Amino acid sequence: MSEIPFLNPNILKQLDLPVPSRDDTPSFLEPLNLNRPCVLSRELKAYTRLYGFDQLEAEHWQGYIKMPLFKLHVQVFKPRTDRILGTVCLLHGYLEHSGIYQPIIQELLEQGFSVLTYDLPGHGLSDGSPANIQNFDHYQQVLHAVYQYVRTADQLPKPWLGIGQSTGAAIWMHHLLAYAARRENPIVERVLLLSPLIRPAKSAWWHNSIGLGIIRRIKREVPRHFRRNNHNPEFLRFVRLKDPLQPRMMGMDWILAMSKWMQEMELRPACRIPVWLAQGAQDQTVDWRYNIEFVREKFRLQILLMLEEGSHQLINERADIRAALTGLIPAFLHADSTGDFYSD
Repeated sequence: MSEIPFLNPNILKQLDLPVPSRDDTPSFLEPLNLNRPCVLSRELKAYTRLYGFDQLEAEHWQGYIKMPLFKLHVQVFKPRTDRILGTVCLLHGYLEHSGIYQPIIQELLEQGFSVLTYDLPGHGLSDGSPANIQNFDHYQQVLHAVYQYVRTADQLPKPWLGIGQSTGAAIWMHHLLAYAARRENPIVERVLLLSPLIRPAKSAWWHNSIGLGIIRRIKREVPRHFRRNNHNPEFLRFVRLKDPLQPRMMGMDWILAMSKWMQEMELRPACRIPVWLAQGAQDQTVDWRYNIEFVREKFRLQILLMLEEGSHQLINERADIRAALTGLIPAFLHADSTGDFYSD
């Protein structure tokens, strides 16, 4: 049995369906409308088929949300149950997109939670310079814009919880610390951080803003090297050879923005908002030892799950390695939380 739910794009061709692309498929997105059933075009049916969303027991909406800087591809999944227990806002990592998060979306739906997810700017079917961003503050503006658009939707009841992988986790940490500094409650009651990004592995050169600036003047982007960021060979093969929405280049603006953001985060005051953390001990993408200590200092770390054989991309990690995370997710979802941190 396959350990991934994704199709070989050649099967789409055999079914006379177009292979999704960043150039063409976004033009078939309509404005996200949660007030009526979502009728998918042939192109978006191909998208849902390729990434296994047609296998989910859920009502599914997708469309775009337009904000001043970006046009975002947003998806909502509602479990087929009489009582929805809450909503999870799921944020993917850098050089990824929400399509490859089908496995965890299925787990969340099975636990009775709706799921809201979107492609970050420059990723998946969202517009923006490919795999690039000028400032990490733009990620916060995007999160706020999506929340304002959907926050009253019946399909997305409270409590709201957050899950983020790598850069997605970085976005959540930034959000929590920014709201805490203003003594405002964040939009989520608690967050599960998966392989969170604060410092990347081998991070010394990321602090060299002068050197990065010189490189930026010479090159706007650099080739992406596909690393073995988990132990699931089927997933790695799909990402490297078959996934049509995988970026092939890394933007230098993103690297510069991350370097600046990293230093700003270290200066932010701590908060008392609870977070859960899952980390692979074989992760060579982020400096996980430093990052765990950062989380301990800045947040109220509730649970730390170390996956001794786990690498960086935990969502699609091999099933036997991922088993502990599979057990952690229901505990995170059903934990008690008041959600009111600044009521005075």
